[in-house]
Amino acid sequence: MGISLIVHVGLVSVTLGTGLITAIYRYLAYKNNDIYLETFARRAFRLLAVTELFSGVWGTVITVVMAGFFTGLFAMFANVLFTPIVIALIGIMIRIPAIAAFWYTWGRIDPFRHSILGFVMALSGFMIPLGFRALMSDITVPTAIGSFLDNRPFGAFDAYFSSLYWNLYLHTVLAVISVGGFMVVSIMALDGDAKGVKIAAPYAFIPLMLQFVIGPLYLLQLHFEAPYVFNALVRVDQLLQGSGGLFTPAFAVKVISALALLWIGTKIYSDAKKGVINPYAKYGGFLAIFVAVAGEIVNSGSRYPYMVVLDSGGKRIEEYFNYYINIGDVFPAVVVILLFLVLSLVVFTVAAYYALIRKFVA
Repeated sequence: MGISLIVHVGLVSVTLGTGLITAIYRYLAYKNNDIYLETFARRAFRLLAVTELFSGVWGTVITVVMAGFFTGLFAMFANVLFTPIVIALIGIMIRIPAIAAFWYTWGRIDPFRHSILGFVMALSGFMIPLGFRALMSDITVPTAIGSFLDNRPFGAFDAYFSSLYWNLYLHTVLAVISVGGFMVVSIMALDGDAKGVKIAAPYAFIPLMLQFVIGPLYLLQLHFEAPYVFNALVRVDQLLQGSGGLFTPAFAVKVISALALLWIGTKIYSDAKKGVINPYAKYGGFLAIFVAVAGEIVNSGSRYPYMVVLDSGGKRIEEYFNYYINIGDVFPAVVVILLFLVLSLVVFTVAAYYALIRKFVA
């Protein structure tokens, strides 16, 4: 479930960010009657088309693994956080048909209506983290789940009353826009298109700058509201004593890689305004995905060994295992599943290389 989650987050970051850029420049192309902007929008959309299906598959893998191996967790989410899950599912149900319709109606319907369809496609994508991020925030600082575990009544929207949730959601939105921007920058740089790099660079750099405000605020919230998670990230002294700071090294890697991305992004943005393609522009997208994946490892892993954090302790993952399965008995099957997932990731990487870099998808 862990590898499925981090791969899913990495790919979804690309699809959501590129979807927004596609919608904006499809509309501007129509508004300004600019054939270059329409071509730019098509090339950005190519990124979405290549990654969307595979990212959705990994989302399905998460659901299947959770339902099969962690039935207690699945049941708790479906019961307590039903409303956020429904919001996410509505976003998925709108987004997937909208992507297909946007693809097949390009050039076949009125440009204005096509532009509106693009915004439906893009904005419905942001409904997905609007729902699913409530699950992640509520197991870090339990709101609805806290009421459930204490046998107190809870409401359909209780998860949205957590201040941690809204910071996490804003963190996520800025991250996916930035990742999408950096990926478009990389593709345009690989094509040698300085104008395309100049257009995409602000979508990469500006959200990244804002992240350096939101990120520390999120960490400060963890200090006050989820001290166990905070200590797992920053308590170097506890790491040396073997009593905490388990994810301090991972957090350090995440921060260092984010600072490297900021340094590269500054150079890319500065050169792009002059109409020059910085040599690092080709690699910015891949570093941005790495930062997003590292962030998800830190954000989710810092609860270990607990699935739900409660003050200085919590509910361990074993409490949510399938009651009718001894995990040890089916461990060979777990290994086979894991190897298959890794193999599929390798196949996708090769396919994406040929589709995007070798331009097999025009």
